[in-house]
Amino acid sequence: MIIKAALVGLLYWISMGRAQYFFSFAFRKPVVLGVFIGLIFGDVQAGLLYGATIQLMYMGGIEAGGNIPSDQGLAACIAIPAAIMGNLDAGAAVALAVPFGVLGVLINNVRRTINSFYNTKADAYIEKGEYDKVSKFSFVLPWLTNGVLYFTPVFIATWLGTSVVQSFINVIPEWLMNGLANAGNMLPALGFALTLVVMGKQKYLPFFVLGFFLYAILGFSMLTGAVIALCLALIVSLFVQEDSQEVDA
Repeated sequence: MIIKAALVGLLYWISMGRAQYFFSFAFRKPVVLGVFIGLIFGDVQAGLLYGATIQLMYMGGIEAGGNIPSDQGLAACIAIPAAIMGNLDAGAAVALAVPFGVLGVLINNVRRTINSFYNTKADAYIEKGEYDKVSKFSFVLPWLTNGVLYFTPVFIATWLGTSVVQSFINVIPEWLMNGLANAGNMLPALGFALTLVVMGKQKYLPFFVLGFFLYAILGFSMLTGAVIALCLALIVSLFVQEDSQEVDA
């Protein structure tokens, strides 16, 4: 279990470490982390199920100005292992993910506070012209600090997960656990609602209606639907570019 806990902790560090921001931004999605956590625990199907269910809650989330409203990575890296080990249903996994997602925001704020010290030191070395020391305070030390902040809570929670989660579940009254499970089942609807706010714009409605009726009539898989949607988006983008070039000419 120590090895599994360490691997999950490393996953969270990689997903939030920001060594390659575009990679980490995609990697920290619960649906992606769920696959790798499932591999670690030998149950990819369960990991993907829990990850996809938790992902629904964050579908419409927007990190305005770089401020995360909830830490998807921490929510996934603690809730999914606990759900796999405790054999919880998907709704209970989402309910567990919510408080840890909020806790992740606090950890992120601590990271930024510590990084402000590193930034001050990096600026001082730039003013002195000692550029060989800048990378140490602008990348190496912040990244290692991220490792301590991100690895530690996930490692401890996963290592003690089975007994701690089971004790937590045993202490909670049945009516409250049922309420959390029902709340977890409802939370993904919020993600869909936020997504529909964007899709509900008048210029996007034809695509929404077309996709709905194509799926209702043909009954294709989600992968097929994604390919069709991508092709439609590329076709529309191509026509928009051609119209723009004609106007410029």
